Amino acid sequence: MTIQDFSTREGELVDSAAVALLAEAVSIPSVSGEERRLAERLREIAAGFGAESFLDDVGNAHAIVGSGARTVVLLSHLDTVPGEVPFEHGETHIRGRGAVDAKGPLIAMLVAALTSRDLGLRVHWIGVVEEEALSSRGAEHVRETVPVPDAVLVGEPSGSSTVTVGYKGMVQLDVRCEVTRTHTATPELKSSETLIAALARLLDVFSTRGNANFADVGMVVKNGNFEPFSSRCSLSFRTPPHTSPEELRHQVAAILGEHVAVTLRYEVPPVVVPRSSPCVRALSRAIAIEGRKPRYSLKTGTSDMNTLSRTWTVPMATYGPGDPYQNHTDGEHIAIAEYLAGVRILRTALRELDNSLLEVKS
Repeated sequence: MTIQDFSTREGELVDSAAVALLAEAVSIPSVSGEERRLAERLREIAAGFGAESFLDDVGNAHAIVGSGARTVVLLSHLDTVPGEVPFEHGETHIRGRGAVDAKGPLIAMLVAALTSRDLGLRVHWIGVVEEEALSSRGAEHVRETVPVPDAVLVGEPSGSSTVTVGYKGMVQLDVRCEVTRTHTATPELKSSETLIAALARLLDVFSTRGNANFADVGMVVKNGNFEPFSSRCSLSFRTPPHTSPEELRHQVAAILGEHVAVTLRYEVPPVVVPRSSPCVRALSRAIAIEGRKPRYSLKTGTSDMNTLSRTWTVPMATYGPGDPYQNHTDGEHIAIAEYLAGVRILRTALRELDNSLLEVKS
């Protein structure tokens, strides 16, 4: 695919080429840790368009269009969760693992970037690896190695009329209970029974119902192994603003009791951006120009916006076509009309940002 595939001489988007690229991307498996084939193909597409394109040291794909003094980063993820969803390219939809999370947003951002070279912006598109893994390795590498831009749009499915303005944080704790080995028929304390009873007390405090509310702490028990003398599991907490990971660890340890060791494995802070942010305003304006009413979402999960916000204190927002309730499902699919609306809205949002980012980097 080249520049002629995506746009006419007047700069109008060619829908068929944009849809073909999404279909190709969805057809390429890219579970976390196995994103190389997709990354190489998208780098090749961007190079054919004339963009500066490369893969970095961890396998993130980059494409840079334009040469303005102000830089806008468009970042989404290449990887998917495991699980086979048969690929299908129908007249109205594209089905397959990652069609929504997040190849719809990823490719919409790439097409928007490649067809916005006439702006006064430097548009830096990045497809990152391992967003679905705990470490967010790709976004962490970007945060540490890419110069801080003037604005960031993160690609995750929000629905083409919705801007995501906040995500909960995450705190992952590892817990372990060990007791002296005895015969299993003796009445002595068993680690499995101790840990299960302790988790029941914890669920009384941090019910999983908290995952439905942005203001509450939600908890999921993961990776359990319960044996008589050595038992362990992980606890994944979704945390609202103003939650201290270390204070949460102390609270959990007190509830679980003295026989259970608790260690902090990973944390990423929550992030909430104001609706007055230039990125939110640009997306809202673009949605309105499309003839729709903008909506705003606070999500109980996490995204790479959390990771970047650790140190990047620039305007941000998250946006992407696709029904977020399709994330990770066995029938994951995206409507073609929804995807194309997302492409148009992203293109318009970049033009709005071109007008609103008034401070030129020195």
